[in-house]
Amino acid sequence: MIVGVPKELKTAETRVGLNPTWVKKLTTFGHEVLIQSMAGEASGFCDEKYVLAGAKIVNTIDEIYEKAEFVVKVKELQPYEYGLLKENQMIMAWFHLAEDVNHEMTQALLDKKAISLSMELIVLPDGTRPTIKPMSEIAGTLAMLEAVKYAQYGYGGKGILLRKLAGLPSSNVLILGGGNAGLNTAQVAVGLGLNVTIMEASMKRIDYLNNQLPQVDILCWDKDMMFEELIQSDVLINTIYPMPGVTEALITREMVSKMKPNSIIIDIAGTGIIETSRYTTLEDPVYYEQEVLHYCVPNMPALCPQTSTNMMLMTTGPYIMNIANNGLKEVIENDVIVRNCISTLNGEIVHHEVGINHNMPYTDIKTELLLSK
Repeated sequence: MIVGVPKELKTAETRVGLNPTWVKKLTTFGHEVLIQSMAGEASGFCDEKYVLAGAKIVNTIDEIYEKAEFVVKVKELQPYEYGLLKENQMIMAWFHLAEDVNHEMTQALLDKKAISLSMELIVLPDGTRPTIKPMSEIAGTLAMLEAVKYAQYGYGGKGILLRKLAGLPSSNVLILGGGNAGLNTAQVAVGLGLNVTIMEASMKRIDYLNNQLPQVDILCWDKDMMFEELIQSDVLINTIYPMPGVTEALITREMVSKMKPNSIIIDIAGTGIIETSRYTTLEDPVYYEQEVLHYCVPNMPALCPQTSTNMMLMTTGPYIMNIANNGLKEVIENDVIVRNCISTLNGEIVHHEVGINHNMPYTDIKTELLLSK
């Protein structure tokens, strides 16, 4: 199989779909791997390292899409890439089509009959999402570190140090969600000596967090209780992603207006949970609304691409290898985990959450029509 890795076009996205280690594994099995020149530079992988691993370097993203049967990316397609897609070409990336409505990209995938494999939809039988976990850990850690940065006067903050200091009261941090991102955010905040509260809906998870974070207040989700915590917080960090079909924000504009002036919102999801949040980029990450500084970058792991790329491939690498070695049809028939991560196939939406989120028809991936190719 011909596997292609383009340089990411998303603003300030520095990660890359394959590292030299996985290139060598693929080429050892006889696959041809094409890497766009400079695709891995920010992640610490120069073109020479890829060549030594057996890859071929091509100059343009157009060449990648023209020649590759299987395109391995990091983030969702950008508009320029829509026109490069080919029928039955497989694209693996974090598409997030079950959470974000992107009719233009979805329609391009359908019109070109491209096959989109959404890494975030890889779900194990116990409900865990292995490809999301390492990125959530990194994003959670960075969320608190970015809050520390933007609390400083020189970065537009109110000029406080988010650190426990003798003789001064500690700042308050409210974290929405106690998953992997929320846990890692809390661990950093605790290390800084801050007063930390997590709002979490699952009692099972609350029990786990209580054992892991005895210094943290773990509260069962309650809107009134959350609001009381919110208005006392210096930092609000959201680690919850919106559920498909849910359009109502958990934190309204009115609630944000009651926060302390010059407090900080770090929204890992970028949008959907907090009404005043809207996507920002690493090149232009912050804005003020309701006198609150907002940081809503959805791809924070791109701040540390070498770590993020290698962590990502610990989980995505085996799936890439399985598809390359066995072909998609066989994988669809025999691996329910991969089957369930496919969003579009042969001009159809084949994941119910994507269909519901986009208010578009969807079908069963196992139909004779879709497996006829």
